Amino acid sequence: MRILITLLLFISAIAFGQENSGIDITNSEQTLVGNWEFVKTLDQNGKEINKITLDRNTPDGKPMTLNANGPDIIIKSDGTYTKIFTPENSDNGVWRIKSPNEIEYEMIIPENSRQGQMIIQTQKFFPDKKWRKDEKGNFLDASTDRIIELTESEMKVEYEKDYILVYKKTAE
Repeated sequence: MRILITLLLFISAIAFGQENSGIDITNSEQTLVGNWEFVKTLDQNGKEINKITLDRNTPDGKPMTLNANGPDIIIKSDGTYTKIFTPENSDNGVWRIKSPNEIEYEMIIPENSRQGQMIIQTQKFFPDKKWRKDEKGNFLDASTDRIIELTESEMKVEYEKDYILVYKKTAE
């Protein structure tokens, strides 16, 4: 009897002591591929919000507040992506599954683009800051999204640890 109780306690400790790592997207590449339209942002209580206050301050010392919206995301089967923030502002690059619940987006910034020229100027002021480059001389900037939930029609992404961006898959 004592062995049975010890065994049950051991199994319970293992089962409940492990951190919930979320979902496993490593075999869900086909589910990830598609057009994802931003729907809403939720707080920790599941309430829809319109503004997010970050733990960082603006240059004048006031708390930084952002509109609580995410980009629409197009994830292509050829390993490329586009994040559309506004009709005039989008990021392009390559994506890959980084871990069981994370996607890494590597934005490609052409050296001769406005943003590329800003990076070149920034490097003059901060010579220790080195940006990675691809074989064509484009700058590379990686970011990671942690996927909380993924179905054929909905994706939930962690944002700033306290928020969830909700997406729906749309027709291509």
